[in-house]
Amino acid sequence: MIHASIIYKGPNMLVQALKSRTVWFAIALAVLSVLQGFVLQLPIPPWGHAIVGSVIAAAIVVLRAITTQPLAEK
Repeated sequence: MIHASIIYKGPNMLVQALKSRTVWFAIALAVLSVLQGFVLQLPIPPWGHAIVGSVIAAAIVVLRAITTQPLAEK
């Protein structure tokens, strides 16, 4: 069984997290997802969703490749 836990280590951890490009990408992705679902409702065909998903996956891989240090060290 996989177990994951998040331990809040105070406001300093939040400041460190906001220095991360990956965290900012995740925030932007969440905002865009909410806008698409409730506000914009763009008529995107299935192949468009496939392209968007592939671009998001590629962006995550690039962000992971350029990550050089953990959040605790930022």
